[in-house]
Amino acid sequence: MTSRPLLLSLDPLDDETLSGYLIRLAHRHHVDPIRMLRRTGLAASDAKIVRIPVRLALELDTERAEHFGRATRLDPAEVSGLLMAPISTRYGPLATTRTAAAADGPWAFTENIRYCPDCLAGDGSEIQNLHGGTWRRTWRLPVAFTCPHHRRLLRDSCPDCGSPVQAGGPNSLIGRPNDDGLHPTQCRGSLESAGKTRSVRPACGADLTQAESNDFRRLSPQTRQALSSAQEHIQSLLDHDGPTTVGSIGWEVPTAQYFTDLRAVTALIFMSWPEARPLVATPTLAQAIDPEADRRHTAFSRLRAARGSLAGRAYSDPPTDPLVAGAVFELAARLLSSPDEVAAAAVLEPLAEEARYRHQSVSYNIRRAPGTSLPLQAVLLRPARRAPDTATTTQRLERVPGLTRV
Repeated sequence: MTSRPLLLSLDPLDDETLSGYLIRLAHRHHVDPIRMLRRTGLAASDAKIVRIPVRLALELDTERAEHFGRATRLDPAEVSGLLMAPISTRYGPLATTRTAAAADGPWAFTENIRYCPDCLAGDGSEIQNLHGGTWRRTWRLPVAFTCPHHRRLLRDSCPDCGSPVQAGGPNSLIGRPNDDGLHPTQCRGSLESAGKTRSVRPACGADLTQAESNDFRRLSPQTRQALSSAQEHIQSLLDHDGPTTVGSIGWEVPTAQYFTDLRAVTALIFMSWPEARPLVATPTLAQAIDPEADRRHTAFSRLRAARGSLAGRAYSDPPTDPLVAGAVFELAARLLSSPDEVAAAAVLEPLAEEARYRHQSVSYNIRRAPGTSLPLQAVLLRPARRAPDTATTTQRLERVPGLTRV
């Protein structure tokens, strides 16, 4: 590894991810991202590299972090700010992935980064006009679906070729890491995925800053407000100065655990659909969930027949389409905002009963998902068709150390 400072570096942008910083820095030096990986000490100078490991985006060991900081002239706080690990104190699925819980992978760190064309276009400064704007860390989380800065839905693929715009496969952080001719705001996907020439695999190269706004402004004011409010709520919990606890079923729980609750309720919504349909904020959002739920029911039946132990993933994996994600997360967050167990049971128990009807053991795994809060489990694990005994439930929860009412 090398620790010689680069002649030219870049200041990190707000909430910038390591992959975005690397491709901007590589572009400034007119080299490919793998060469920049070596120059900044993230890989040995003589290492044979064909892909950039995804784990680098999560956290760096002390030696790599020091080499990287010295080469880029960044202080330790700036290096840390490029990584996903600091978010793990607030986002539960990311924290468990750091301890090798592979099942949390899709919830912790999406393979295909979403993006906002306006953010990528930059702020008009000379340096961002040359090398592009921010590839944000939060775009790697499945709970990011709108851009609060520009009031638009994020995009999950290239508008030209339809492929992921930056991912290089399940184990590579950046697509085409040996290509030194792509601008940081260009699609790094392969034209082959769009059914074009198969004898060669040129990069798509589409200018992502010119992607259309995917009809966010055509949504009704009520739908836009529901999506924006849900995203602002989620973003406030992810901010480094956000609250350390948040209400879930009327009780204060750690912010990181809240996202585990959100994941469980999301899976329950999909498994019980259309039971939850009347609860969705607007008809447009309900219509967005309809085909996704149908697809998941079909996938569940197929996986149950072929590989029964994996069937639950048909419901537990997060949605990839930003509009669907916003629709289901808005509903899940609203259900978790119930003021107490009685109000929560009124809306959640019909969903739990429908999930039991579909498949008892899979529904149990969702309702008893590891890491979910005791208040949520108290509601979801109640025996079917049994009236809530609020006094007993409350007394039991009040005896849990550290658990308090909102």
